[in-house]
Amino acid sequence: MLKKIPLFLLIFLIIATFFGFPGYGDEKANTKIPDEAYYNLKGLSHFKNGFYNLTPKHQKEEAKKEYEFAIQEYKKALSINPDYAKAHRNLARVYYVQKKYLKAAEHYKKLTYLNPYDIDAYVLTALAYAEAQKYSEAKEELKNAKNMTTDPIIQNKINDYIKKIDNQGQ
Repeated sequence: MLKKIPLFLLIFLIIATFFGFPGYGDEKANTKIPDEAYYNLKGLSHFKNGFYNLTPKHQKEEAKKEYEFAIQEYKKALSINPDYAKAHRNLARVYYVQKKYLKAAEHYKKLTYLNPYDIDAYVLTALAYAEAQKYSEAKEELKNAKNMTTDPIIQNKINDYIKKIDNQGQ
């Protein structure tokens, strides 16, 4: 009986080694987060590496590659859940850093539909439009933001932004 146990164990180890353990080496297999969140986190990791590690060291080409990897991951997240706000925000951020302002505005604007009371989303949309010299669109987003809050301090700040856009658009 004792001789059969080691033989059984040996056979099991050989089979397990040959075929592999289920999920072994698969990072996703051990996570407990939804797929879209997983891909969003992977994208965020690429973005952070490009923005915080490579760009300050003037490694522009390497940073550009990291941004492209980040975009791919965010798009995977959005293919799973098109209304995943975090992926839209992060994708917009990458596009903004790449100076693809209209693409950034598109994803920031999506945030305003997903969460209409996210004042920052309106302001970031307006900022992206302003960078793309789409001043009327930028003003419209700021007016929308103003309508979503009753806080006089925020409304005054938004009025200041509108004045700045009016000055740029002239």
